[in-house]
Amino acid sequence: MVLCLLAEPHSYQEVLDRGYVPGLDLRIAFGDTGISECLLAAPHGGGIEPGTSELLRAISELGGWAWYEFAGFLRRGNHEALHIASTRFDEPTLLALLARTKFVLTLHGVEGPNNNEVVYVGGRWDAGRTTIATMINAATAKHGIHAVEAPGHLRGSEPANLANRGKLGSGIQLEFSRAARNLLFPPDCSRQARGLRSRRASAMALAIHKSLQRLVRP
Repeated sequence: MVLCLLAEPHSYQEVLDRGYVPGLDLRIAFGDTGISECLLAAPHGGGIEPGTSELLRAISELGGWAWYEFAGFLRRGNHEALHIASTRFDEPTLLALLARTKFVLTLHGVEGPNNNEVVYVGGRWDAGRTTIATMINAATAKHGIHAVEAPGHLRGSEPANLANRGKLGSGIQLEFSRAARNLLFPPDCSRQARGLRSRRASAMALAIHKSLQRLVRP
């Protein structure tokens, strides 16, 4: 295990060159059942953007959706060591899956000063963004999180963004604030808290699952 903290890597190869070991420091996992319909991806799972792996699994279990996870398991510094930006993400397993799917929905966690329980909805698929935001907000009483249009820096509108690399060339990116993830995995989205799926997390997963059903299984 590499303990020193470095600048954010620019590629998967750079992660390997730094000495991080798949299966020890990070996990790459996927399930490709139903991949022709869509692919759910948590490219910054585990300790990189806590809570995203758990949401990914919860949504996938509800509908048998195809999924991909890149998760960090370092004792500290997961984000700095293992966070590959969505526009540069080039891990080979995911690249192969992207070529097989219609569209991609990515799950992320965003840090920052915003203490509101929000999920920022981005990506290039206009109708998809509208549907998923509507469904999330319709269930707000159950999960307590409000979906809003993503601001510019979280928009995920670049063609190179993972969310837009399916066959459609447009997809959906969901960025959950830290406050939102703390609400889904109380009290602090710690590893222990994430191991206990809350009713709010289940309700959020169901809202996203139902959105996907409307979009790809009408």
